[in-house]
Amino acid sequence: MVRSAILIGLLVGCSSSGGTGGSQGLGDPCNATTLLCADGGSCDYSSATPTCLDDTADPDGDGIPNKLDHCPTVTGGMYDEDNDGIGDECDRCPIAKPTGVADRDGDDVDSPCDPDPSTPGDKILLFDGFNGDLDTTRWKPDVAGLWTVEGGELVVRLPTQDPQSFLAANVVPTPNISVQMSYRVDHVETGSQTHIVSAQMFDMRPAGVAGFDCGVVKSDLGTAGEVVDLETDQSAVSHAAMIGAFDSARLYRSAAYASGATVGCVVIGDNMPLATIQNSLTPDSLGTVKITARAVTARYQWILIVGHSNATAAGN
Repeated sequence: MVRSAILIGLLVGCSSSGGTGGSQGLGDPCNATTLLCADGGSCDYSSATPTCLDDTADPDGDGIPNKLDHCPTVTGGMYDEDNDGIGDECDRCPIAKPTGVADRDGDDVDSPCDPDPSTPGDKILLFDGFNGDLDTTRWKPDVAGLWTVEGGELVVRLPTQDPQSFLAANVVPTPNISVQMSYRVDHVETGSQTHIVSAQMFDMRPAGVAGFDCGVVKSDLGTAGEVVDLETDQSAVSHAAMIGAFDSARLYRSAAYASGATVGCVVIGDNMPLATIQNSLTPDSLGTVKITARAVTARYQWILIVGHSNATAAGN
């Protein structure tokens, strides 16, 4: 059984720092408070034992000098989504700073990114903080030009009567998978009767049928109002949102975790749960993700997908 506490825990829950005139020389240990690197040195927070590195060196050969590289020994490192000093490419949890006991199960995925922090075997399959330009080698929109990256956020603006739009990417198909997403809703188009912000996962292989859609729906018809909605290849369930699901002042996070024949979905806004629901789906490996919206203007801060290859993994 998928545990709602794990899903909620997913949601609430080292950029190299240039020398600041400290006393620590090259090769000396460093931190962000008392052991500061001397001028000309940068602290490598991505290391198990942070040490001061030469500002101008580039040990990983990626063209980014240590002074700007948040992953000095791994290709990439230009961006650090959670501002913990560790670049997105080498961060074991790129959406949150390390906790006191960061990786209890030793699988290199830290809490709160780890769907089950007591069971080893999880792996970050995809993280995108939407910095720079939209990665068109990874993401494929259904309509060109609707999805853009602006100021470190993925933005989609969907006019009144346009149909639902999708931005898709593929990951390694995995039988146990979690999808987390952070977003804001800037505007709801009043001329449309249905509004959607959600994330989907599918098995897109020729014989695959499994899939789910976890998110929020606002209907301007009838009495349903705003709901947290979870649709799978087997059925659909929804729960009335306990707080507004399309408020422009709130920062929302959603998470879904599929394992075996069960999937759970939770959405929170400013650390207050909207709803947590579960549903059944056909057991299979899911490998295609779609960010999707309808009749809204939405801004996404990041998306994170974590997978586990063992079919008896956490959540059961």
